[in-house]
Amino acid sequence: MLNEVKAIYIGVLRVFALLFAVMALPSTAFAAQTLNTTSTTSCSAQGGTLVGGNILTDFDNGTFGSEDGSPDQSPSTNPYPGQVSGGVFANFYSFFHGAYGYVANPVNPRNSFQHPDITDPVYSTTGRFFASDPNVNTPIINFTALNVNPNENYQLSFWAANSEPNGTPNDINLEIDGIVSLNTGDLQAFTSALEWKKYAFVFNSGNRTEILIALRSLETGAGGRDFYLDNVEMEFCSLSGSDITGANFSDVDRDNLFQSAREAGLPAINVDLFDTQGDGDPANDIYVSGTDSIANGSFSFINVPANPNYELRVSAADPDLPGGSSLGTASILSVNLQSSSNSTGNDFGFDLPRPSLTINKSSTVYDNSQFSGFSVPLQDIAYTISVENSGGEGADKDGLFVFDQLPGTLTFYNDDFDGAGVVTNDPIVFTQSSTGLDFDYSRDVAFSNDSSPPNSFSDCNYSPATGYDPDIRYVCLNPKGVMTGGSSPPGFTVQFRARVN
Repeated sequence: MLNEVKAIYIGVLRVFALLFAVMALPSTAFAAQTLNTTSTTSCSAQGGTLVGGNILTDFDNGTFGSEDGSPDQSPSTNPYPGQVSGGVFANFYSFFHGAYGYVANPVNPRNSFQHPDITDPVYSTTGRFFASDPNVNTPIINFTALNVNPNENYQLSFWAANSEPNGTPNDINLEIDGIVSLNTGDLQAFTSALEWKKYAFVFNSGNRTEILIALRSLETGAGGRDFYLDNVEMEFCSLSGSDITGANFSDVDRDNLFQSAREAGLPAINVDLFDTQGDGDPANDIYVSGTDSIANGSFSFINVPANPNYELRVSAADPDLPGGSSLGTASILSVNLQSSSNSTGNDFGFDLPRPSLTINKSSTVYDNSQFSGFSVPLQDIAYTISVENSGGEGADKDGLFVFDQLPGTLTFYNDDFDGAGVVTNDPIVFTQSSTGLDFDYSRDVAFSNDSSPPNSFSDCNYSPATGYDPDIRYVCLNPKGVMTGGSSPPGFTVQFRARVN
């Protein structure tokens, strides 16, 4: 579990258009304020149980510190602009339009527009909370949650209130890793008593171990936008769920079906999970979690609460896709996740640029100590075959087949290419540059003694003798994987020896 808040700061407003209303009747009341804890998106409302308490602990007593009247009360410094001096936060001080600050026990309102007798909604007179009177710049409060457990459900919650009985209300976004997950809607103004309302949201951590949480004010300018925030909490939610799995893949034949035996998965492609709430309004969609596909292209959302209204989303503009790629399947897949039943086969197919392969063969005298560098009988020649792909990916997985015909004037050397050297112990040297291929001599090299060219790697089935074997007519290679392409062409080389007859 995490136990650290890494950063908290004020930023500039970015407007997000997402409305999410949580309506409930006030419950417990004291002084000139009421407390409303009802939330349809909380852990308990979804049948779960909160475990372990608040794991954002660097700000004691409910995120923004406690009030004991001493000049060094926690936190000892105020990171926000505002009218705070000498470390004393007691009572409700005056601060100008556009200021933010910690306040505690504001028995006397700072002006006639504010509610009187307001205290921390959780810690009462000993707690401190955050107040804002936004002007040109609106506040953004960020927490980086460290040491998050992957594939677990967490509840994020906070208290918010409109500090004025009248006026135009503000509204607050909860963002997880930069994506809006919940919006408070208008912070309602109540003439009789200020209402503190608790907002809660359950999300799945996916494959993440660190999460950026942000509370973002959406309104600024004229009077009436004033608001309070407090008790930002992140708690483990014990909530049983099921799994959603799928893959991002290179759709070689463009049939929108993932055939894992011949089509390669695409790693590092982001997939997001949203809850559409089933109301048909995209503005109300809620971000649940995000993950990246792993090396084989697969992705998963583990232990996700049952919900009939999930959507998986990818982007054809993902920066980890090869240039020129396009999305062949739909970019959004609907998922009806039933209780105790996993959802599988949620695959996204990408049409990648066709490969553009070039192949060249060159030769040099392998050892010129005896024959002074001339290609004469009994001299060994070192041959180099170079293959480059200046196009994209998109070839069949494991489908790259290269063969080379030896003329009758040469005899293949089937032994350690460099003799006592350290380059290899095999007859063939394979080197590559950024191709992403996997090469194994015992698996990916074969020979043919047939007079006709092979049609496939399986046609190369001759078992050569050790040393110089005059019966080898074709050298066959089948490196595995999908060869990467690009404008700075990735490539590989193959070297072998043959003796001039």
